[in-house]
Amino acid sequence: MRVIQKLRSLRRKKEYSQEYMAFMLNISQNAYSRLENGKTPLTIHRLFEICDLLKVKPAEFLGPDVWG
Repeated sequence: MRVIQKLRSLRRKKEYSQEYMAFMLNISQNAYSRLENGKTPLTIHRLFEICDLLKVKPAEFLGPDVWG
């Protein structure tokens, strides 16, 4: 599973909307949508913010199912 697919999957599992994620990350919903759709690169800083918000460790987020 690719990183952006895992991001979407984890967000949906928590039942968080894109609007909620964007609000918590202090970005627009459009900016969050671009990030989740792979149109904006996911920085390490943003990855850590998202992991904190979703309550997952970065290692879990980037686990074996992401790398193969």
